[in-house]
Amino acid sequence: MATREFLLCLIMVLVHQSECTTSEEHIEYMSRDERESLKEEARDMFYHAYNAYMDNAYPADELMPLSCKGRYRGSEPDRGDIDSTLGNFSLTL
Repeated sequence: MATREFLLCLIMVLVHQSECTTSEEHIEYMSRDERESLKEEARDMFYHAYNAYMDNAYPADELMPLSCKGRYRGSEPDRGDIDSTLGNFSLTL
């Protein structure tokens, strides 16, 4: 019986929450200018990172941000737990 009451209460909370979040008065749309500004900002950030890689690290696998040098996979000693925990995947791809 307690399970039935719990489920009923959970359903009521979810219905109430969905009504609150779909109300038209809470929705704010981005203007076209704001979308274009954010798109341009994302493009600038991408090209900043890409150009830093091409200038400082190419043809290495990734750019180490503090030393601004390239890092080659497999040619350097293993970093121990970090690489084995991450599956030895590059996080910058």
